[in-house]
Amino acid sequence: MFYKLLPKITFVVLACILTFYGYTNLKINTIITNLDENIKMGRYQHAFSTIRKLEENPFIRKLSEKDPLITYNKGVLYSLLMENKKASDEYRKTMETKDPVLKARAIYNNANIIAEDMDFSTAAMQYVEALKIDPADFQAKKNLERMRLGEMQFNTMFSHKQEEREDRIESLKLIPWGTKYRYSGEQKIRW
Repeated sequence: MFYKLLPKITFVVLACILTFYGYTNLKINTIITNLDENIKMGRYQHAFSTIRKLEENPFIRKLSEKDPLITYNKGVLYSLLMENKKASDEYRKTMETKDPVLKARAIYNNANIIAEDMDFSTAAMQYVEALKIDPADFQAKKNLERMRLGEMQFNTMFSHKQEEREDRIESLKLIPWGTKYRYSGEQKIRW
């Protein structure tokens, strides 16, 4: 008797598990869709409350921590709310995904946050990583060029040679030029 009921019980338990799993996936996908719509429409606080709803349910929270799309969207939200530290943390979690498009976007956005902190060399390395994944990304190329230019300007701004050059320029401004002043010989100026 028990052996006849065992397949039926197994089938019912399996059906319940699959129904529960399908329901949570549907709920997560619905929340992700709403989150994307709210971000695109500029309703950041509403999107943030959607994330909080998502994190209220412990089972869904565990699933969402593993979902890179949710962590990416949280990073975008934190970026838009100007909470760069939290956004950077979420982007780092997203960088561990196997999805190359999402990974490239997360690296690019994290590089933007690093660039805002004036760390040009680290930001340039992040843009290079993003370009390795997506070589056709025009914005990453443009920002990489900006970071390299910013790094060069930053390095020359504090170099000893730049200070000498500026001193020479200032001294040239003090030299009276014109016909009413006499000077002996050729003046030699090194640049």
